[in-house]
Amino acid sequence: MVPFLIALALLSPYPPGSAGCPGLSAPVAGEIVRAFAPVGTFGGHWGVDFSVEPGTGVRAADAGRVTFAGEVAGVLSVTVHHGGGLRTSYSYLSEIDVTRGQWVATGSPIGRSGTDHDIAAVHFSVRVGDVYQDPANWLVCLTSPQPALTLVPLP
Repeated sequence: MVPFLIALALLSPYPPGSAGCPGLSAPVAGEIVRAFAPVGTFGGHWGVDFSVEPGTGVRAADAGRVTFAGEVAGVLSVTVHHGGGLRTSYSYLSEIDVTRGQWVATGSPIGRSGTDHDIAAVHFSVRVGDVYQDPANWLVCLTSPQPALTLVPLP
């Protein structure tokens, strides 16, 4: 029985040691208009896009240290490392309000939304180590009425 419990814990999309849900908050209050859809090694869409008006405040999904705040290929982006290899990135920003090395609390402003491929949206991605994960799986506990799986010691 114990190996089965360990296997369940290893298959969980949540970080080791978390109690049920990871607790990531959506960076904006908007609808997901483009889903996670990676293709091959470099193609596809490696996060989700939230539809919001340009200039909307974008907030940190969890507490952590800003490891990047700047421009990549003409796109303003911020990356926050939350510990345990978990990183979130926020892209297609019109403005950045944080600097590299800065500590941010959950919900802290990190910037303002812009446009993502001609759509008023914010791109949000989640990585564990160097592996991109579907952000919807990390946010589902905040919207699902189902209880999270909790492993308890056997008697």
